[in-house]
Amino acid sequence: MKDPANQNVLIVDDEPEMRAALSETLKREGYRIDTAENGEEALNRIENETFDLVVSDVKMPKLSGPELLKCIKEVSPETRVIMITAYGTIDSAVETMKTGASDYLLKPFSADVLISTVNRTLMNLAEPSPVREPSGSRSASPAYRKIVTQNKKMQELLEFVENIAYSKSTFLITGETGTGKEMFARFIHGCSPRAKQAFMAVNCAALPEGLLESELFGHEKGAFTGADARKEGKFELAHKGTLLLDEVTEMGLPLQAKLLRVLQEHEIDKVGGRQPIPVDVRIVATTNRDPRQLIAENKFREDLFYRLNVIPVKLPPLRERLEDIPLLAEHFLKKHGRENQRPVKKIADETLALLKKYKWNGNVRELENVMERAVLLCPGETLEPAHLFLEDGVGTDKSGAPGLSGTISDMERELIFQTLDELDGNKTRAAEKLGISVRTLRNKLTEYKENP
Repeated sequence: MKDPANQNVLIVDDEPEMRAALSETLKREGYRIDTAENGEEALNRIENETFDLVVSDVKMPKLSGPELLKCIKEVSPETRVIMITAYGTIDSAVETMKTGASDYLLKPFSADVLISTVNRTLMNLAEPSPVREPSGSRSASPAYRKIVTQNKKMQELLEFVENIAYSKSTFLITGETGTGKEMFARFIHGCSPRAKQAFMAVNCAALPEGLLESELFGHEKGAFTGADARKEGKFELAHKGTLLLDEVTEMGLPLQAKLLRVLQEHEIDKVGGRQPIPVDVRIVATTNRDPRQLIAENKFREDLFYRLNVIPVKLPPLRERLEDIPLLAEHFLKKHGRENQRPVKKIADETLALLKKYKWNGNVRELENVMERAVLLCPGETLEPAHLFLEDGVGTDKSGAPGLSGTISDMERELIFQTLDELDGNKTRAAEKLGISVRTLRNKLTEYKENP
C-alpha cells in the first residue's frame, strides 16, 4: 500500500455533517481529502483531477451515487469507489457492486470500519482494476465448468456469476435442498482471481456452536479442555481464497455476531488468542431457508443478512427446469456407469417420460441418487422404467409391479425374484436378463434361503 499522504480521496455526500465527519476521520489517517456536495460536482472534479478513491453516498441530488459510479468507470476506470448506503437502499448497493464498486459501507458505521474499508480498498492499488480484466478470461479453464444445464434462467445465472466473480463481494445463494448451491459456490470460486487458492467449506448445521466457532476461527493451545495443540480455523486456511458457509442460517446468534465482525473488520479472533489476525477471504454463504422469515422470528441478524446478501443468487428447483432432466439424467448415467463399470449406455424414451413426470422434491441431488441406483441395477445397455424405483410409485415396470425401496442389497434381492416371476422361474433366462451368470444367480438364491 502506498503512503496515505500520496493518495487522493474524494468524499461525495450532500449532508455537510457527514462530509465533515468522513473527511476528518480520513485526514487523521494521513489521506489527502477533497469533498463534493453532489454527484455532478464530483464528476467535474474527477474529469479534471486524479483521485485514487471516491467515497460516495448512494442517494444524492443532481447525480445519484450509482449514476456517478457509472460515469467514473467511463472517465477514470482505475479509480476505486466505495458506496455509502442505508438499509433502505441495500438493493442499490447490490447493483453498484455489480457495476464496479469496490466495497460499500452500511449506515451507521464506526470510524474504525470506515478506516478499515478504505485501507483495504487501497491496499492493492498497484493491481489492475477488476473492470479492466480481459473479457472471457475466466472461461479459459474448464475445470470448474461442471454445472450441467440448458435452462435459460440457469444459464443467465451462470453468466451473471461469471461476470461478477472477479469482485471481493460476498454471495448469498438460496434455494431448496439439492439444487446445487455448493456447486455454484465452487463455480464462483473457479471464476474468480482466487481460483488457484484454497476453497474451504463448513456446514454450519453439522456442528454444535462451540465446535463450529473453533472450526471457523481456530483456537490456541490450552484455550479449553482438550485443546492440546494450536488449531488453524477455516478462515485462516482459506486466506486469499474462498470460504463456503453452508446453511449459514443455522448458526447461533452469538456466533453470528462474531461472523459479522469478521465481515466488517476482515480479521478474526482465535479462541483463546490475544491478538486479532487479519484475513483476506471471499465468503459465499448458502441456505435453504428464508432469511427474512428468520429475521422476523429473531433467529437471524438483519445486519448480518445485509452483509452476506451483497450479491444474491436464488437457484430454481428442478421442477422449474424440466428441459434439464434428460440432460442431467444422461450426465449421471455416464458418470455412474463409468465409475461402476456398468454396461448401461442409453435411457429409454419411456424412462425419460417418467423422470419428467416425477416431483423431484430432493431436486438434482435426488435425481443423481435415482440414476446411480438405476445404473447399478440395470443389467443391460438400456435403462428401462422398471429400473427407476421412484419413491412415489411413478417408476413402475410395464407389468405394473410396484417400485422397490430399501438398501441396494434389498432392491437387488427383490429384482431377482421379480425377474424370476416374470420368466416363470427360468433361471437361465433370468440370469441373461439380469446380466449375471447362472452360477451367480444360484449363489444368490442360496444366500436368500439361508438368510430369509
